[in-house]
Parts: sequence; structure tokens; C-alpha cells
Amino acid sequence: MVKFIDSWFVVAAFSAFLFNTNASKLPPLEILADSIPPEAITETEGSSTLSSDGSAPALYPTLAQNSTAGSRRGSIGSYDAGYAATVNPLVIKGNRFFDSVTGDYFAIRGVNYYPRPNAGPLDKNNLDLFSNDFKHIWNRDLPEFTALNANVIRLYSVDPDVDHSEFMCALQVEGIYVVVDLGANCEGCEITADAAPACYPASYKTRGEKIIKQFARYDNVMAFSGGNEINHRTGGNPWTWNAPCQKKFIRDMRAFLQSCSSLRQVPVGLVVADTDRDANALYYNCRTDESDKLENAQWYGINTYVHCDDISDPTKATGFNLLRDSFKSYDYSIPVVLTEFGCVSPSFPTVDGYQAQRTFHDAAFMNLPEYSDYFAGGIAFEYSTENANSVSTSAYPFKTYGPQNYGLGYLSPKDCTDSGANCTFERFPNFEFLAEAYASYDGSSEPTLSNYQVPANHEASSTCINGSPILQEFTWESDSSSSEVCPTLDDSHFQCSVPLISVSPVTGAPFLLNSMLVTGEGIESLPTRSGDDATFQPPATPAPTTFTRGSS
Repeated sequence: MVKFIDSWFVVAAFSAFLFNTNASKLPPLEILADSIPPEAITETEGSSTLSSDGSAPALYPTLAQNSTAGSRRGSIGSYDAGYAATVNPLVIKGNRFFDSVTGDYFAIRGVNYYPRPNAGPLDKNNLDLFSNDFKHIWNRDLPEFTALNANVIRLYSVDPDVDHSEFMCALQVEGIYVVVDLGANCEGCEITADAAPACYPASYKTRGEKIIKQFARYDNVMAFSGGNEINHRTGGNPWTWNAPCQKKFIRDMRAFLQSCSSLRQVPVGLVVADTDRDANALYYNCRTDESDKLENAQWYGINTYVHCDDISDPTKATGFNLLRDSFKSYDYSIPVVLTEFGCVSPSFPTVDGYQAQRTFHDAAFMNLPEYSDYFAGGIAFEYSTENANSVSTSAYPFKTYGPQNYGLGYLSPKDCTDSGANCTFERFPNFEFLAEAYASYDGSSEPTLSNYQVPANHEASSTCINGSPILQEFTWESDSSSSEVCPTLDDSHFQCSVPLISVSPVTGAPFLLNSMLVTGEGIESLPTRSGDDATFQPPATPAPTTFTRGSS
């Protein structure tokens, strides 16, 4: 049965027509149908898959089988009448991401986001700057993501005890997905440098589950990362030193998600530094216990800086092609994301007085068909140069080459704090190079969710190499720690405010705005929809919590 949308649908559709909706950022507004029939959903090996006709993904383990017409909260496309989605949840099929509703292939074109100011109390590593309390920071940067032609941002740490609803909803209306890291370098908040099993404190399990409960509610969460570069924290020991802790944590987070039928099954993976490439890649996609279908990661991120010169011909990009060939040889069954890329080097040109401006040719060709069989896309490092890291080799305004001058721009003025003296974002020339590279993407030859046939050599998880640590041989503190209570059906999906059409101040592209319609003649109020949830009331914001960030 089709559920017809009231006058809000008419207003939104008409507004979209007036503003010439950009389909690359906002999917077409559609009449919302009831959830997919339960017979279209199957479960294999603890993860969602497609029915034989490839009609729809199972985003929730059991919920769709219990849903009925008119009871849509928490189901696929779970929006009450009068609401429309600005992004659709993503799903994985084989080693690719797809839009779960349109079926389009999703090529990741992202940026790592940590807007650290130049001075003051927020000039620290790894604070959570994404809560409602810091709207003055992230609201400044939202139009820049759109201007960059990005569709993903990556966050290094979040506080599970504060409200991020305004941030996540603002990203939704700009069409931006988020990779959320579950770790941070507060005490008990990450995989440590200790040997397994001590490197995995039970408190990290609790933290991870709390973040999952909070963020799985948002349709624009692309994935969870179980950690960032823990293979750089071995103290000179082999990669096996703390890798079992990372693998066990991923397994625990997958088990928690699977146990909560109300939660969307957001994929859980990890991010590693590009060392011991073969061993790490194979270990995290293998099962040391073949009967444990949750042991391997669901996606794999690698921070890799292999394209360090101004070569625009992909056939001559030696380092990048060696990386591609490595993953080609693994016959990988899960998506691979270049979670940090963008080498800095003095070999890049000086542009408008700024030295070593990265030309980002790798950002243009990483999503070409000859690479998309092995890479799901990439996330450039990083949005803004961090003054504290760069000042010793390239000081403000960062015009000279420096090994830590990774920004697509910088924050100004020199002593801005974003806590009383707000910063402005100034673009480097390399911002425009990356924007052009992302804009050049052409996905017309890529398969869709329904017609993509996973190649036989990409179907199975990897084979563990000799010497791979076996998880069952350790006694894990987390096994004695109780899990978080699963959220109720009502709490499992966060409905952002009633959306209406507005226009991005940077690109002129439409986006959605609550309760007001911005037109060329000004702002005009529109009537609120009747019903208990007609107007979104954000939850009370706790006092800001700060903690420091791990390595990046």
C-alpha cells in the first residue's frame, strides 16, 4: 500500500522545482511506500544481504519481518507523512557501497574533518567539536564541504554523552555522509599499546556500543571505524602485538549491532596505517575461527600517501598502481577506502604564492573504472591545517612547504580561538584542485545494486596468513562485561526536522531548511504540520565534555 504525503510533499516538490534541484546532492522527492516485504529479506553469515531478485537490502536484522503498514518507525525509509529523506542509508554488496534506495553505486569522495583553531582552549588534539555546542564552528564549514564536491567526512573522535543531532541533520541536508571513529585517546577509550589481550579494555567496549546507539540512528552514517592506526602503536614490536585487540573489538561491535534488531546495521571496520600492508589487510578480513561469521571487518580503511608528485597520467602513477595491485592480489571481499590520502611534497607547484600545492590527480583517478573494482573511493587529509602541528616548519599563513601543512585551507586570523574570537576558513589553491577532481567523477559506467554481480574471487573472506593470532587463544576482559541495552524501536531512528528547500550560499544548490522557505524575496514562514512530532524539539544538551584525540 502506498502512503500518500500531505501538503508538505506538495510544498517541498514545488520548492524543489523552483530551485532546480541538483540530483547529485538531493535524491528526487518520491511518494513514500510501505516497507519492503519480509520475503525479500534474508540473512547470511550474520550480515544483511539481498533477496534473489536483488530488490532491497536488509538494513535491520529482524525489524522488517515484524513491521506492518502504518508502523514505519525504524524501518527502511522510516519517515512519517510530511517528511522526506535528503540522503538514503548506504549498504554494502561485495566490495562496493550502494545507495539502498536508488541502487546507485556510491563512490566515496571525502575529507577528514578536524577544525582545530589556532589558539585558545580548543587548540587541542582530538576534541569533539561536532556537538550542538559548537554549531558556530561546523556551521561555518558546511558550505565548504558542498563547494568541495565532497560526499563524506570522517570524524576522529566523538563524545557519546553529548548531543550531535543538529550537526548530523545539517550534514544530511547537504547530502554528506559520515565515518565515525569509535575510539579516542582518553583513558579506556581505545586499543592501547599494550600486548594482547591487555590492549583492549572493557571500557572501550562500552564506549563503542554507546556511540553506535547514538549514531546508528542517523541515515547519513556511512560506517563505524574501530580505531585509527593502532598498528603505529606497537612500540617496535611486530604487527601481531595489538592487532588481536583491534580484531576482537570489531567482532564485539558487530555482535552488538546484530543483537539489536531495532538498529540499522551500519558496517563496522577499521583504519590502519600503510605498514605491513599484506599482513594487516589479510588478517582483518580473515576468520581465525571459520565458524565465527562476525570476526572479520566489514570494510577496511588504509591511510596511505603514495602519490607524491604532479603526475596526472594514472598509468604512470607507480606508487598508486602498486597499491592497487596489492589489493587486486588479495581478492578482497569487503570495500577498501583510502581513509587518508594527499601526500605533501615540495615537488608540487607553487600557486598564488603558496608552495607545494597538491594537485590531487589521484583524487580524480581513484574512482575510475580501472580502480573502482579495488577501491571504494577516498577521504583527503585534511580540511584545515593544524597550526600546532605545522608552525615549526610552515608557520601562519602557511605559504611555505611543510611536512605537516596538510590543509585544504587554514583558519584565520593567526590567534583565532573559536571560543570568543571566531575563526574564518581561508582556502588554499589545493582546495580548488581537489574540488575539480571530485567534480570530474563520472559513475555512468558503474553497476547498480540490483545488477551488480559480485565476482567469484570477491565473495569469500581472506585466508589467514601463518602466524595470525587466534582470538580464541586469549582471555578477553570484554567477554565479562555486559553490553549496553538495545534502544527501543522509537529511539532507534532519529527524525530530523520537517525539511523544506533552501539554497546553499556557496553553490546555489538547494538544501533543506526547517519551517521556513528561503526565496529570492526573503524568508517566508510556512504552516507547521499537524501531529505530535510536527516540530522537532532537540534534546537538552549536556555540558561540553572534552578529551584528547589519538594519532591521526
